[in-house]
Amino acid sequence: MRFVVVISLLLLFLNTSCAGTGVAVDITLSGIQGRVSDGADIILFDGTGLNTIPVSNNTFSRAHGITTGYYGAFFIVKKGFYPVTVIFQAMDKPVKVDRVSLTPLKDAEKGALTGIVYKSVKGGKLKEHRGILQTFKGEKITLTGENFSRNIITDDNGMFTVELLPGAYDVFYNNKNTGKVTIDKGKTTIINVQKGMLLMD
Repeated sequence: MRFVVVISLLLLFLNTSCAGTGVAVDITLSGIQGRVSDGADIILFDGTGLNTIPVSNNTFSRAHGITTGYYGAFFIVKKGFYPVTVIFQAMDKPVKVDRVSLTPLKDAEKGALTGIVYKSVKGGKLKEHRGILQTFKGEKITLTGENFSRNIITDDNGMFTVELLPGAYDVFYNNKNTGKVTIDKGKTTIINVQKGMLLMD
Protein backbone atom coordinates (compact mmCIF):
# COMPACT_ATOMS: atom_id res chain seq x y z
CA MET A 1 0.00 0.00 0.00
CA ARG A 2 1.37 3.40 -0.96
CA PHE A 3 0.62 6.85 0.47
CA VAL A 4 2.37 9.78 -1.15
CA VAL A 5 2.09 13.54 -1.11
CA VAL A 6 4.02 15.47 -3.76
CA ILE A 7 4.27 19.26 -3.67
CA SER A 8 5.57 21.04 -6.76
CA LEU A 9 4.84 24.51 -8.14
CA LEU A 10 2.37 25.07 -5.29
CA LEU A 11 0.22 22.12 -6.36
CA LEU A 12 -0.62 19.42 -3.82
CA PHE A 13 -1.35 15.87 -4.93
CA LEU A 14 -2.72 13.23 -2.53
CA ASN A 15 -2.78 9.62 -3.70
CA THR A 16 -5.39 8.68 -1.16
CA SER A 17 -7.42 9.94 1.74
CA CYS A 18 -6.72 8.04 4.94
CA ALA A 19 -8.01 7.83 8.48
CA GLY A 20 -5.81 7.89 11.57
CA THR A 21 -3.03 10.10 12.88
CA GLY A 22 -3.37 13.70 11.66
CA VAL A 23 -0.54 15.99 10.56
CA ALA A 24 -0.50 19.62 9.38
CA VAL A 25 2.69 21.13 7.92
CA ASP A 26 3.73 24.58 6.66
CA ILE A 27 6.77 24.73 4.35
CA THR A 28 8.49 28.07 3.80
CA LEU A 29 11.57 29.04 1.81
CA SER A 30 13.80 28.30 4.79
CA GLY A 31 11.95 25.99 7.14
CA ILE A 32 9.33 23.40 7.95
CA GLN A 33 6.92 23.61 10.89
CA GLY A 34 3.57 22.26 11.95
CA ARG A 35 1.56 20.07 14.30
CA VAL A 36 1.43 16.31 14.69
CA SER A 37 -0.85 14.22 16.87
CA ASP A 38 -0.64 10.80 18.50
CA GLY A 39 3.13 10.48 18.57
CA ALA A 40 4.00 10.45 14.86
CA ASP A 41 7.58 11.38 13.92
CA ILE A 42 8.71 13.75 11.15
CA ILE A 43 11.97 12.76 9.42
CA LEU A 44 13.55 15.25 7.00
CA PHE A 45 15.70 14.32 3.99
CA ASP A 46 17.66 17.17 2.35
CA GLY A 47 19.47 15.11 -0.29
CA THR A 48 22.39 14.26 1.99
CA GLY A 49 21.02 12.70 5.16
CA LEU A 50 18.01 11.86 7.32
CA ASN A 51 17.23 14.02 10.35
CA THR A 52 14.42 13.50 12.83
CA ILE A 53 12.73 16.80 13.66
CA PRO A 54 12.16 17.18 17.42
CA VAL A 55 8.50 17.42 18.45
CA SER A 56 7.44 19.28 21.61
CA ASN A 57 3.82 19.59 22.74
CA ASN A 58 2.74 18.15 19.37
CA THR A 59 4.47 20.97 17.44
CA PHE A 60 7.73 21.09 15.48
CA SER A 61 9.86 23.67 13.66
CA ARG A 62 13.19 23.39 11.86
CA ALA A 63 15.19 24.94 9.01
CA HIS A 64 15.27 22.50 6.07
CA GLY A 65 18.50 23.81 4.50
CA ILE A 66 17.36 23.27 0.90
CA THR A 67 18.31 25.86 -1.72
CA THR A 68 15.53 27.67 -3.56
CA GLY A 69 14.30 25.70 -6.57
CA TYR A 70 15.52 22.30 -5.39
CA TYR A 71 13.54 19.59 -3.64
CA GLY A 72 13.47 17.96 -0.24
CA ALA A 73 11.41 15.21 1.31
CA PHE A 74 9.99 14.34 4.68
CA PHE A 75 8.57 11.12 6.01
CA ILE A 76 5.70 10.94 8.50
CA VAL A 77 6.02 7.70 10.45
CA LYS A 78 4.36 6.04 13.41
CA LYS A 79 4.62 2.55 14.85
CA GLY A 80 1.90 0.30 13.47
CA PHE A 81 1.04 2.62 10.55
CA TYR A 82 1.98 2.98 6.90
CA PRO A 83 4.36 5.92 6.36
CA VAL A 84 3.47 8.99 4.32
CA THR A 85 6.15 10.53 2.08
CA VAL A 86 6.06 14.21 1.11
CA ILE A 87 8.30 15.72 -1.59
CA PHE A 88 8.40 19.51 -1.61
CA GLN A 89 10.15 22.27 -3.54
CA ALA A 90 11.83 25.14 -1.70
CA MET A 91 10.02 28.20 -3.07
CA ASP A 92 9.56 31.89 -2.35
CA LYS A 93 5.92 31.37 -1.39
CA PRO A 94 4.90 29.11 1.52
CA VAL A 95 3.11 25.81 0.95
CA LYS A 96 0.62 24.27 3.37
CA VAL A 97 0.09 20.53 3.77
CA ASP A 98 -2.91 19.73 5.95
CA ARG A 99 -5.28 16.87 6.70
CA VAL A 100 -2.56 14.28 6.05
CA SER A 101 -3.38 11.06 7.89
CA LEU A 102 -1.85 7.65 8.47
CA THR A 103 -3.49 4.25 8.04
CA PRO A 104 -2.74 1.17 10.18
CA LEU A 105 -0.62 -1.59 8.66
CA LYS A 106 -2.64 -4.45 7.20
CA ASP A 107 -0.41 -7.02 8.91
CA ALA A 108 0.50 -6.00 12.45
CA GLU A 109 3.31 -8.59 12.49
CA LYS A 110 5.20 -6.81 9.70
CA GLY A 111 7.11 -3.54 9.36
CA ALA A 112 7.50 -1.08 6.47
CA LEU A 113 10.45 -0.18 4.27
CA THR A 114 10.21 3.09 2.35
CA GLY A 115 12.44 5.49 0.43
CA ILE A 116 13.16 7.31 -2.83
CA VAL A 117 15.64 6.94 -5.70
CA TYR A 118 17.13 10.38 -6.30
CA LYS A 119 19.91 12.55 -7.71
CA SER A 120 21.28 15.17 -5.35
CA VAL A 121 22.93 18.54 -5.94
CA LYS A 122 25.54 20.23 -3.75
CA GLY A 123 28.43 22.67 -3.79
CA GLY A 124 28.85 26.14 -5.26
CA LYS A 125 31.45 28.81 -4.46
CA LEU A 126 29.35 31.92 -5.07
CA LYS A 127 25.97 30.38 -4.24
CA GLU A 128 25.24 27.26 -2.23
CA HIS A 129 23.36 24.45 -3.95
CA ARG A 130 21.79 21.79 -1.74
CA GLY A 131 18.85 19.45 -2.17
CA ILE A 132 17.33 16.84 -4.45
CA LEU A 133 17.67 17.59 -8.16
CA GLN A 134 15.29 14.87 -9.33
CA THR A 135 13.74 11.50 -8.48
CA PHE A 136 13.45 8.50 -10.78
CA LYS A 137 10.40 6.41 -11.63
CA GLY A 138 10.50 2.80 -12.79
CA GLU A 139 13.74 1.95 -10.97
CA LYS A 140 14.16 -1.64 -9.76
CA ILE A 141 15.32 -2.32 -6.23
CA THR A 142 15.99 -5.88 -5.10
CA LEU A 143 15.65 -7.01 -1.50
CA THR A 144 17.21 -10.26 -0.32
CA GLY A 145 17.09 -12.03 3.01
CA GLU A 146 17.11 -15.53 4.43
CA ASN A 147 15.23 -17.63 1.85
CA PHE A 148 13.78 -14.39 0.47
CA SER A 149 14.15 -12.27 -2.67
CA ARG A 150 11.83 -9.57 -3.98
CA ASN A 151 11.96 -6.85 -6.62
CA ILE A 152 10.16 -3.54 -6.10
CA ILE A 153 9.73 -0.73 -8.64
CA THR A 154 9.65 2.98 -7.82
CA ASP A 155 6.42 4.80 -8.65
CA ASP A 156 5.97 7.90 -10.82
CA ASN A 157 7.50 10.03 -8.04
CA GLY A 158 10.55 7.82 -7.58
CA MET A 159 9.25 6.39 -4.30
CA PHE A 160 8.64 2.92 -2.92
CA THR A 161 7.07 1.31 0.14
CA VAL A 162 6.83 -2.37 0.97
CA GLU A 163 5.68 -4.42 3.98
CA LEU A 164 8.20 -6.99 5.23
CA LEU A 165 8.50 -9.49 8.03
CA PRO A 166 10.96 -8.49 10.77
CA GLY A 167 14.58 -9.33 9.98
CA ALA A 168 17.70 -8.23 8.11
CA TYR A 169 17.65 -7.54 4.37
CA ASP A 170 20.25 -6.54 1.79
CA VAL A 171 19.24 -3.79 -0.65
CA PHE A 172 20.55 -3.98 -4.23
CA TYR A 173 20.31 -1.27 -6.89
CA ASN A 174 21.90 -1.57 -10.35
CA ASN A 175 23.37 -4.89 -9.19
CA LYS A 176 25.24 -3.17 -6.36
CA ASN A 177 24.65 -3.74 -2.66
CA THR A 178 23.63 -0.33 -1.31
CA GLY A 179 23.40 -1.49 2.30
CA LYS A 180 21.66 -3.67 4.83
CA VAL A 181 18.42 -2.72 6.58
CA THR A 182 16.72 -4.16 9.64
CA ILE A 183 12.94 -4.34 9.74
CA ASP A 184 11.25 -4.29 13.15
CA LYS A 185 7.67 -5.28 13.88
CA GLY A 186 5.30 -2.36 13.34
CA LYS A 187 8.08 0.14 12.57
CA THR A 188 9.15 2.03 9.44
CA THR A 189 12.71 1.84 8.11
CA ILE A 190 13.85 4.45 5.55
CA ILE A 191 16.53 3.89 2.92
CA ASN A 192 17.05 6.43 0.14
CA VAL A 193 19.03 5.27 -2.90
CA GLN A 194 21.26 7.78 -4.67
CA LYS A 195 21.49 7.72 -8.47
CA GLY A 196 24.20 10.26 -9.11
CA MET A 197 25.12 13.71 -7.82
CA LEU A 198 25.50 17.09 -9.52
CA LEU A 199 28.47 18.99 -8.09
CA MET A 200 28.31 22.75 -8.64
CA ASP A 201 31.43 24.92 -8.97
